[in-house]
Amino acid sequence: MSIHDRFDLQHWTAQFQLERLRAQAREFVLKRRDEMPREYPSEADVDRHIQLMEPSAEILIGPGSLAVIEQLRAEAFAGRRYHGVRIATDVFVWARGEPPNPAMTKIGGVPYRPQSSTWPRDGKGKPIRFIAQFCFADSRDIFGELPGDVLLIFGDDDALLVEPERLVFEWSHLGIPELAFEVPQLATGELLTPYYGVIHRTEDWPDALEEISGLGVFEGTKIGGLPRFIQDEPTMAGRFLAALGSISASYSAYPVINESEPRGWSPGELMIGDMGSLYLFLDRHGGVRAVSQYY
Repeated sequence: MSIHDRFDLQHWTAQFQLERLRAQAREFVLKRRDEMPREYPSEADVDRHIQLMEPSAEILIGPGSLAVIEQLRAEAFAGRRYHGVRIATDVFVWARGEPPNPAMTKIGGVPYRPQSSTWPRDGKGKPIRFIAQFCFADSRDIFGELPGDVLLIFGDDDALLVEPERLVFEWSHLGIPELAFEVPQLATGELLTPYYGVIHRTEDWPDALEEISGLGVFEGTKIGGLPRFIQDEPTMAGRFLAALGSISASYSAYPVINESEPRGWSPGELMIGDMGSLYLFLDRHGGVRAVSQYY
């Protein structure tokens, strides 16, 4: 039985059809040219702006980003087959709020752990903020045995951004009889807005043609596959487990699965530097190592 809600690719492809998005981009630019002709000295300037506005590979956050990438992949390899390395990955797009199943991959809110467990605290005795959790129950065929089913991540902004060695990791197992139902008292500004992940099984294609920008390896929140590093590849011991991506503003419809209206970014939403990611690795002793990168 699946823990996560599954992404309905057919439904969201119908909502974000490439042809319609491209037509909207062209209409927008042509209208802008009519209103501000000095901004477009030549037809080449018009074409460049249209190309800039057309759908392209993006960081996975809402359903449109994933639907567009899967369509662009299919279009890029229409009539031929990608013959390179294929690495299974479970990617996530977000819904706002607490999940229907508390074990699901999520950001903020109440972590999946026993009510009786002692909350992690820092050297001064202050409770450490809960950041996120990854549920691996639907990804067992990718990983096999792991130290637990759900990996919890605790830490403050500094640990998340520049001192990932201070992050606290904790494994939980499914079937906890009495779950935690609240978090310790923290300053309002420290709490993260809760989101939960909707899962989609796909593949990373590291050998995809370089000119198909951004389509080879998914960037965003994911389990398995390959890390899509923003900066230089770090030297990390162990196997890549998962990546946790930032939550950004979106000015298109359905910025997240369960909200149809565009919205800006607001305080409390996870942001790792400037749209960064936290990359997690499992070493041979079962320890979790982390590195963060951002734009």
